[in-house]
Formats: sequence, structure tokens, C-alpha cells
Amino acid sequence: MQELDLTTIYDAAMRNFMAAADILEALQATRLDLLSEARTGLVGRPRLGLGGGYNNVTPNFGACLPTNGRAEILSAEGGAGIELRGTGAEWMTLEGTLNTRAPAELCYVEMQATADRPLVADLFLREFLDDGSVRDIGHQECHVETGNVAVCKLELPELADDVTGRRIIAHLRQPASRIILDRLAVTLA
Repeated sequence: MQELDLTTIYDAAMRNFMAAADILEALQATRLDLLSEARTGLVGRPRLGLGGGYNNVTPNFGACLPTNGRAEILSAEGGAGIELRGTGAEWMTLEGTLNTRAPAELCYVEMQATADRPLVADLFLREFLDDGSVRDIGHQECHVETGNVAVCKLELPELADDVTGRRIIAHLRQPASRIILDRLAVTLA
């Protein structure tokens, strides 16, 4: 008589759990927490002033403002987030530098913010080319309502030979003068 290999519900659940944990671990390895990066830029100072143009906060996080715009990054009170206070900025970008060696087809951007009005962000990929120019690819409009987590997906093209760097850019339209970011992260898949 042939023995039957019966899998118990527990065994099946453990295999599924372990497979899901492996996937989460792989995704965590490709996740760039931009709030942690911004907070790293605040180490040793209560606030960081941002001027017009691109501001390199850390090697992996930056912000850009129009020429007449000014802003400050502060640690948010009672949380792990950051606070952005700005004046004269019709727009602002929050930018995360991607690892160009990590192969990825998709990029997920997570945002959660509190402001006196909903935020609208245009998300896109900026590629820096070896001739000094840039190429902007893709566009996804993302609506961030106070207290809710917004997750937006961008398709990433295959890495071309002339690309020297890549950034995911969240271009905030008409940002409120005070924004508390509770979540801002990029995950490659």
C-alpha cells in the first residue's frame, strides 16, 4: 500500500508565511525611507533651511524650490516624521536618489501627510545622462489626503547605457505653508 503525503494546514500556513516573509525582506532591501534620510540631515541641528534651487539634504534625499522660495525642514513634534514650513513656493520637489545597479521594473511611492489642504504630487523618474542632460520619464498624479496613506506605482524603463543616475521626484503643486510628512518612501520591485 502506498503512503499518502498529507500536508497539514499548519505546514501549508508556515510555507505561505515563510514565502511572504521572504518577499517582504526582499522588498525591504530595495526600500528607501526618505523621511529617515531627511531626519539624518537634521542630526545636530534643530532645523535645516532650504533655498531656491536644488538642496542636497543627504546623498539620497533632496528638495528643490523655485528661485524665490524658502523652506525649512524640522523634526515633527511627537513623531518620526518631518515638518516642512515654506514661503513663496508655488511648487516644491522632494527627491529620492535610486540605486542604478538595482534592477527594477516598478517603483512604488508611499506618501502620508497632514496639511490644511490635500496635496497633489506629480511623480516621475528623472534620469541623469552622461552628457550632463536629464530625461524625465513617466508621470503619475498622486493625491494625498490628510491622514491617509497614498501609494502610487510608476513603471521604470530598462536602464539605458547613457544613464549615470536616477531620482524619483515628487513634485508638489501649490504646497501648503506647513506640511507634516508622516511617510515618504520609495520601494523598487
